[in-house]
Amino acid sequence: MIEYRIEDDFDIDVDGYWDMFFSEGYATRLWPAIDIQYELVELERKGEGKDETIHRIQKLTPIRDIPAVLKKVVSGAIAYTEHNEFSRAKSEMTTKTVPSFLAEKLDTQGVYSVVPAGEGRCKRIWQAHCKCTIPLLGKKVEQQIVGEVKESYRRATDFTRKYLTELAKG
Repeated sequence: MIEYRIEDDFDIDVDGYWDMFFSEGYATRLWPAIDIQYELVELERKGEGKDETIHRIQKLTPIRDIPAVLKKVVSGAIAYTEHNEFSRAKSEMTTKTVPSFLAEKLDTQGVYSVVPAGEGRCKRIWQAHCKCTIPLLGKKVEQQIVGEVKESYRRATDFTRKYLTELAKG
């Protein structure tokens, strides 16, 4: 199992970040920018203000060649369904990712949180693990998946910073 953490700072406060993150305008621009096809499967909002919770299911399909290590165990496109449970009071979203391939052999989940990082700034933290139980290939599959996640986060961070700059300009 690989446990990992990704942290990035943004020029927006915590509530503003979450409002942006769950907005349709952000999502419709983010996913194409990081080469992922996106389909919202389910979205349920409850409560208001600090009592807000969001249950979301989305299907994500990276638009990339399948890495060699995964071609051994996957046929067709790689897609995954992401199950999110957000709590504004906790400023965090638990995430479980279920791949379209070998779902019983992969456990990928984590907590996405946003904390204050100074006046009008926040820090986004992704704390997660990836576990693959395929004999002989498990560690390589884990490394590949974690590498893909880290690259997606890097690209999403770049996009988000540009998006926030555009919003600030009006």
